[in-house]
Amino acid sequence: MSDFSFERLPMLDIIGDRLADYLSVTLPDLTGVICEATLSQLDYLPMAQAIDAFPSPVLLGVATTRSLDGGVLLMMDAPLVLTALELALGGSAQGAVGTASGFTAIESGFGGRLATVILAELSQAFSVIGDVHIEHDRIETDAESAAITQPASLCVRMQLAVSMAGRIGQLQVIIPYDALEPVRARLGKIHYGERSEDGNPWRDLLATQIERATVKLEAVFAEIELPIQEIMAWKPGDTIPLWVEEAHETTLYCAETPMYRATTGKRNNGNTAIRITELLEPEEETEDGRDNN
Repeated sequence: MSDFSFERLPMLDIIGDRLADYLSVTLPDLTGVICEATLSQLDYLPMAQAIDAFPSPVLLGVATTRSLDGGVLLMMDAPLVLTALELALGGSAQGAVGTASGFTAIESGFGGRLATVILAELSQAFSVIGDVHIEHDRIETDAESAAITQPASLCVRMQLAVSMAGRIGQLQVIIPYDALEPVRARLGKIHYGERSEDGNPWRDLLATQIERATVKLEAVFAEIELPIQEIMAWKPGDTIPLWVEEAHETTLYCAETPMYRATTGKRNNGNTAIRITELLEPEEETEDGRDNN
């Protein structure tokens, strides 16, 4: 890097971390499994050096921007694309096996869809410094066809690792340094964006992650009281009547807290189902810890 004179842009590290956070939230919507993205490295290097480090085969997403003086290049390796595709189709990560010959038309098409999702989150990550709109243009498999600047031009490279179902894919975002000129002043100083009403700029992201968290829901169909002597006498093969019939009332619990009243029934395919009939308000506690009810 001795041939280049440049100013490091600290806000890019924050933007890279934000991109990783956003992808950890949005990629599960595409793949159906928990995903974790992390920013592993951010560096400055010539475009030719970045291209030489690409794995093979690779899908390259070329993006256009309205707010920068140049395009953006997205590098997605085979484990990332094929694992995401296999999971999106309802398969397992073990079935995502790449080949040295390249990608099929279906895999390339899915790569375009994946690139669109990633670039939308990159635009959102850049919103910490202003309105930067980045839009997916096309998918390429050849680096020369995906060139967004001259080989000797200085670029910024964000390297992210994406973990899905036990497999790790690699993702790179490459932006020509000169393309950042319109926003360079804002990238050169630490700024966490506009504060939200409660003073926390990460509130919206945290709220989204909480809303998408999974919880265990239990349906209690029957509760009976029996003598301990009778229970101790149970043995394999004994039948315990519960008197549960169709349209039987049940209670749904989450973390041992009653949440809903419901009734049992049958769907058209014969499977048992429950219909929510009432939302149960949580019991309030007094200062001494006792329920008001």
